[in-house]
Amino acid sequence: MMKVLIVDDEPLARVRMRKLLLESGKDLEVDEADGADKALAKIIENKPFAVFLDIQMPGKGGFELIEDLAQIPKEDIPHIIFATAFDEYAIKAFEKNAIDYLLKPIEQDRLLHTLEKLITLEKPDASGLFEKLKTLIENRSEKYAQRLQVKIGDRTLLINTSDIVRFESDEKYTAVYTNDNRYIIDTPIIDLENKLDPEAFIRVHRANLVAVNKITEIRRQFPGKLAVILNDNAKTVIPVGRNYVDKVRDL
Repeated sequence: MMKVLIVDDEPLARVRMRKLLLESGKDLEVDEADGADKALAKIIENKPFAVFLDIQMPGKGGFELIEDLAQIPKEDIPHIIFATAFDEYAIKAFEKNAIDYLLKPIEQDRLLHTLEKLITLEKPDASGLFEKLKTLIENRSEKYAQRLQVKIGDRTLLINTSDIVRFESDEKYTAVYTNDNRYIIDTPIIDLENKLDPEAFIRVHRANLVAVNKITEIRRQFPGKLAVILNDNAKTVIPVGRNYVDKVRDL
């Protein structure tokens, strides 16, 4: 049984994370702490394998807790997974050897991906995998765009890619859709596809690039024809182009 510790000052956040962990189907022993000092004491006493750590908390934050871990034996230091509502700390998190960075509200599928990493690290033959995972995650974070610039008059908006539902291309422009807004940029969709993480966005049609975690259903329409249904506010339906059917079926 893998021991994990949730560290978050918000009770509802701890309740949600515990629920997601217990419903993951993995063999977990889940404990909680509402602050960095209590977390350090539990880490020393119970030696959890992994800690799901919030960054901004009253008093000491997540990064301060990591500094405090230097006082305990190296073999007792748990693997750190940041779970936060703020995306701007991702690079710093991986510099602190975090193995993953989860953005709230956390999706069950995304959490399962993290747990699979932990299970791999827990195996006896996992020596050296931690550093490989860390390098892979750091390279991915640096390689792909985390924000897009949208110019509106004399203003430039910075849109987090994690907030984007889909892109739709026209001959002259590309529309960027979030849950609440639509923006126009002049970047061709092929260039966007190259800039964005291919695990986060998938081309489903020559004119449509979609956030993978926004796809809630794949629906058969006609023989050999598919459509994806998104879980955005509009419940958007997008037909899948013939050249992209196999990629969508592999989701």
